[in-house]
Amino acid sequence: MPKVKSKKIENVPKEISDYPETDSILYTDRKRSYNYIVKQESLYPQPSILAYTQGKNKYKIPDRYCVETTWGRGKKKKTVKCFINYTEGKPLFKIMYGVNCSEEVQSNISSTTAANAVLRKLFPLNEKSLISGVHLFGIYLTTLKQARENVKSAKENNVRLIPLKYCSKPTLNKRQHKFGNQLKQHVQVEGTKIYGEDQVVLKQVSYSIRNMDFQIDYEKKNDINKKKLISVAQAIDLNYIPHEGYRALAAVEPNIQREWAVSEQRLKITTEMNQKIPITLINLPLDFAEYSNSESNEIIQTIKKGGTRSVKDILKYIVPVLISNKILDINNPIIHLRVSGDGRNVGRKIKHVMITIAILNDIQNIHKPNYHYTTVLFPDVEKYEVLEIMMASFIKELDEIKKNGLIISEMMWKFELYFSSDWKFLTICLGFNSANSKFFCPWCQISKCDQGNNWKISKKMENIHEYPDHNKKPLFYMIPLDKWVPDELHILLQFNQFDNTCRDEIVQEMNRIGVNFQFWQEKGANAWNHTSLMGDDKKKVLKKFNFKRILPLSRAKAVRELWDRFDQVYFNLKLKNFDPQQFQFEAEDWLELFKELYMPSDITPYIHVLVYHMSEFMEKHKQFGIKAFSCAPVEKKNHQQVTHFFRQTMKDGGKNKKLVITDILEYENRVLFYLFDNVEISTPKPKKISLK
Repeated sequence: MPKVKSKKIENVPKEISDYPETDSILYTDRKRSYNYIVKQESLYPQPSILAYTQGKNKYKIPDRYCVETTWGRGKKKKTVKCFINYTEGKPLFKIMYGVNCSEEVQSNISSTTAANAVLRKLFPLNEKSLISGVHLFGIYLTTLKQARENVKSAKENNVRLIPLKYCSKPTLNKRQHKFGNQLKQHVQVEGTKIYGEDQVVLKQVSYSIRNMDFQIDYEKKNDINKKKLISVAQAIDLNYIPHEGYRALAAVEPNIQREWAVSEQRLKITTEMNQKIPITLINLPLDFAEYSNSESNEIIQTIKKGGTRSVKDILKYIVPVLISNKILDINNPIIHLRVSGDGRNVGRKIKHVMITIAILNDIQNIHKPNYHYTTVLFPDVEKYEVLEIMMASFIKELDEIKKNGLIISEMMWKFELYFSSDWKFLTICLGFNSANSKFFCPWCQISKCDQGNNWKISKKMENIHEYPDHNKKPLFYMIPLDKWVPDELHILLQFNQFDNTCRDEIVQEMNRIGVNFQFWQEKGANAWNHTSLMGDDKKKVLKKFNFKRILPLSRAKAVRELWDRFDQVYFNLKLKNFDPQQFQFEAEDWLELFKELYMPSDITPYIHVLVYHMSEFMEKHKQFGIKAFSCAPVEKKNHQQVTHFFRQTMKDGGKNKKLVITDILEYENRVLFYLFDNVEISTPKPKKISLK
């Protein structure tokens, strides 16, 4: 029986696509298949420069054309981007390949030359393999040929697009996408002519059509956007910008980050930091006589709680960064930890009391408020019994790290502890009498009857109860007394018992030197009160006040000399490397001049400490300098928080009814994140030009 010849199956090529509804075209002829994604359809150029492929088919070569081509199977499956652009009247064939299409080949000979060049890059072991450039570029595709000819026919027949104002949202989106893609390809092509091998990357384009604004974002919402959100959150927090203010600004300027996005990012930071450094709330003690004032009682009853953060948690978070920044030395694992406290008025009787720690090793930042880390915070009175309760866990932790050290980053760190605050807070924490008592000095056994003697620091923490007027156990008993360092001293002569003319002269002179100063008399009292001067105003008065307006000439000259010499003593006190012995000599010399003008009873506790003890502190702590123990940063921090967080109300607010104390400590946690997580303060500004 004769064999029946089988029919040969014809290789009938097929193009499967819904183009232009979709941008995908599948080509197959049973031997091979190509999947194309049309990025830019383009048109054929004018007949005078139109080029054709080689071979019998002579396909037209389009201009400004881009397609993404995928072919092969399994491990040999590859994807490339193909571009055709006419340059000086001739087509240039370019193929981008590799990871994120970061590499390229190009040819001005033919599409096949470029195709085989990239094939050798992709399959270097198959040197004899060949591929058709016509297929790789999709030049032969009937679907695209018809689309181009239809566009040309539409133009020739003056077919007009629907005006923008009549377009639906899907049509607007489609046009915007098409315009954006074509613009991107055009920019990349033209960019190579101007910037060469440096690739132009579009990030954002804004344009307007008939007063309708459009914006195209080419960047993905990735880590870059997250970093910007964090930077904006940092700017809002560190500059105390209210949500309402930023929201109003974002409504005016569409290019800045949305307020809701920034708030979400702040919430993420807060949640993350609260896990690393938890906040613990403590009930305020309510059984002290100071609360008889109705306003004070209302505040305490409203807030009811104080808050704490663990010293150990804070240290474990910041120390690794201080090590990497070479502020702490692993070869000398000792951390010099300064404790400070401050109270600032919120009501007439209640203070916003904060206890902070700071790393003295970080000497470059010790004068900045944000580098004093709040550990205890509460609204109450500055009273020993209240501090004892509110600081109980803090005191326990200090005692533990002083005795046992603390393991951080697999290393045992030892601690040297210091304390610094104003006189009142210091004596409260020391369990000592006030400055107007007979034995007024925390460091020596001087009494008001022994002002003339030369005194040194003689008291010891170990037997502190043996000294007069030390009635209570020091709260920071683990800190040696010679490391209880007084704040920088500001001494001014008091104004009192002036007649009306003299008072007017003082006010006028204060106005001349730029200091706000007033006298007033309370109802039912004969004595006059006056404005309390802060640090900067005190310095102005020391240097600029003209005493001739209120004193006889000889007396004015003597007082002026006294103030000038005190100004020099105060200046030298803040110098890190000033000789302590020379300082004591100048301070004692200044005291002699003071005694010539005033009575011995006018020598205040501050003057005593300045003359007899500051030189000792300068010698003992010359590694850091006396200025490192200034309480100005802590006072500024407290002032900022009272001004911002207590600006409107002390009561619980917001939809979550969050305590204001919690708000503040969560803010403190976010500040730690900004300072120690390498957050960029600003982003690089683009180079801007204006074209008209």
